[in-house]
Amino acid sequence: MLEATGMVDCNVKPTPTKSEGPLGSDVNGRPASKLWSYASVIGMLLYLASNSRPDIAFAVHQCARFTHSPKASHEEAVLRIMRYLQGTKDNGLIFRPNMKAILVDCYVDADFAGLWGHEDDQDPVCVKSRTGYVITVADCPLLWASKLQSEIALSTLEAEYIALSQSMRCVIPLKRLVTKVLESFDIKEDDVNFVSQSTVFEDNNGCLRLATCPRMTPRTKHIGVKYHFFRRFAEGENAVLKIVKIGTEEQKADIFTKGLQGDVFLSIRKLLCGW
Repeated sequence: MLEATGMVDCNVKPTPTKSEGPLGSDVNGRPASKLWSYASVIGMLLYLASNSRPDIAFAVHQCARFTHSPKASHEEAVLRIMRYLQGTKDNGLIFRPNMKAILVDCYVDADFAGLWGHEDDQDPVCVKSRTGYVITVADCPLLWASKLQSEIALSTLEAEYIALSQSMRCVIPLKRLVTKVLESFDIKEDDVNFVSQSTVFEDNNGCLRLATCPRMTPRTKHIGVKYHFFRRFAEGENAVLKIVKIGTEEQKADIFTKGLQGDVFLSIRKLLCGW
């Protein structure tokens, strides 16, 4: 990728994104002018971000939105990622599995209307929120995502709840898969303390209350049809999901929702990637 973009010898950057905020469409910006293929480079970056470099997932997804109509500002954003990769090309994921408890856990976060002020304020996309989550098995990251939500959330609570529900669509089947794998290898509970209940870490109090309170209200009815499906897995004596509060400084999914900078980025990257 560094060769494809002519960045083999370049200055390094400590983060994959700038501090100015999210990347917009830049409709009136200068057209793309680089000799390399924007779509080809984005394809390579997506492969890297989804396999071994979750720390660049947010930055790459921002750039991927404009594959069919890139501007000069989008090319500069790609080159910023390359400068970051140049300084961290020997790094990836460091797995330190907790073999005493092979748990399927999830960290989920959302950025409410994060594109406001960075997109055309007449375009409904400008008020879309972003979902970010990472699913871990034995404390090791296995699956992660950074993507815009398909509909427009009306509040921070709603954006967080939608993100939580989206992550559950992966957690629940993945949990079943891990259980089947353990059974196929004939791993007994005496050898590995496999607990049937997964923990979902959420940092928004309103979302936490909505996800754990069995009472529906008129103000939440409009999202109930699509996003309350997971509630039956988190209620009752046989619940397989436990949704708990976590501090923002420990929220691994925060790196998937916004362009973190400085010590905050380094701290979350350490929790997520191990370095």
